[in-house]
Amino acid sequence: MNKKDIIEKGLIAAKGITEMIPVLGGTLTSVWSDIEAVQAKRKFDRLEDFYINLKEELEEVKNQLEVSYISKPDFLDIFELTARYIVNERTEEKRVLFRNIFLNSLTKKDCSYDKTEKYLRILEQMNSLDLLLLRIFSNPAKYNEQQGEIIKDPNWIRPGVRNMVHFSMVYEVSKMLYDLIKVPQDDISESLYFLEGNYRVQTNGHPIHTLEDKLTSKGKDFIAFILR
Repeated sequence: MNKKDIIEKGLIAAKGITEMIPVLGGTLTSVWSDIEAVQAKRKFDRLEDFYINLKEELEEVKNQLEVSYISKPDFLDIFELTARYIVNERTEEKRVLFRNIFLNSLTKKDCSYDKTEKYLRILEQMNSLDLLLLRIFSNPAKYNEQQGEIIKDPNWIRPGVRNMVHFSMVYEVSKMLYDLIKVPQDDISESLYFLEGNYRVQTNGHPIHTLEDKLTSKGKDFIAFILR
């Protein structure tokens, strides 16, 4: 697809967005013009993808939009900030998460512009390991299951075997994460932004459950914004 086709497709999507959020009309074309001046096809592609996906996802939530949030001038700044983060982000996963933050801010009651801007900024600073740890902490058991039960339950009773002893063991969070994803513990410790500290937990249940409820309330809220 050449540059002309990309622009045409992106602006068609932009028109659809302004039908649902008219206030964005000028901002949509302004961001597009700024990117056009850069003359970078990959940035056009990212902006086009943002507009097209945003149009489709707005259709899903159009009846939930918080009018008070999208009707003030500051909302235009949030949209433009989101678009620019997306245009300059190389990683597709983070581009999706930027869009999720923006979309969630449109539908959550009492969401402030400062909060949305803060979450966009936090996400911009995060690397792939930070994001992986957040996914793990949001549902440790599910992640462990998806990876083939890397973390085993020492008290699991195998068919045909009588287990007369139940082990109660102490587990360290960073060591558990190392076993799960094989990333150096020093790197893991640096990425635990949303933990109150490194934990040692004793349990006679499945050790993966010791990773549950380790996020602070702010960490849980942040996850609620980046996921859809």
